Amino acid sequence: MQLVYQTPSAADYIDLRLRAGMGQKNLERSKIALANSLFTVSIYEDEKLIGFGRVVGDGGITFVVSDIMVDRDYQRRGYAEQIMQTIDRFFDQNAHEDSYICLIANHPADLLYRKHRFEYLPEDKCGMLRNQREEDGE
Repeated sequence: MQLVYQTPSAADYIDLRLRAGMGQKNLERSKIALANSLFTVSIYEDEKLIGFGRVVGDGGITFVVSDIMVDRDYQRRGYAEQIMQTIDRFFDQNAHEDSYICLIANHPADLLYRKHRFEYLPEDKCGMLRNQREEDGE
């Protein structure tokens, strides 16, 4: 296994998304997304991408952890933990006390993120997602 700080090809990224159970994404939009990442970490077995994670944001105040994924055949072997440890080091070197560092987690991945100083929002705050689907009749 080799952990590298490089961005995979968009095709490899999409292939891993499918093997990790995270769903299909458009190739052209994936190329744009990967190119605009602040930080990426990839895990390869030989030439095969088996794990990936990235940080997106503005690089000054807001950082978002995104796309933490491991091929289903390689899950439960500590690879997601290695990815998060690498991202933690990125934050230690690049984020500040007043930075916003956030993520949206699927269950049970939230248990992994809790080990890396992520907390559930307090009662007076909420997370939200914008619905991009067109409303019927509009």
